[in-house]
Amino acid sequence: MKLLEIIITPSFQSTLEQMGISPDEDYNSDAVLFQQGYNMYHMEIEPGEKFKIKKNKKGQIDCSEIPYKFIRKKEEWETDEDLWDDEYQDSIALSPGYYKFLEDGITIEELE
Repeated sequence: MKLLEIIITPSFQSTLEQMGISPDEDYNSDAVLFQQGYNMYHMEIEPGEKFKIKKNKKGQIDCSEIPYKFIRKKEEWETDEDLWDDEYQDSIALSPGYYKFLEDGITIEELE
């Protein structure tokens, strides 16, 4: 089975801090975006594996080759049917938190 590839990108704010720039001072936003792109990295996840997107980071999954499915964690007012997003997406964005790449090799589930 194919591994799930996730591109991890640091937040704009954490990149500013890493560069030693205060949000109150003038800065070149293009330079910050360049550094943010430079600090990106790949994460490879096997089916059945749990993983974490750390604080001040975000994950991006490309769905152009494999139509991955995403199950969000359930809010109190939602039903199980509300959690599935059946509509095709070009990519899936993951915010900081815990996830599991299910054994089926196409489903990512957000954990509590």
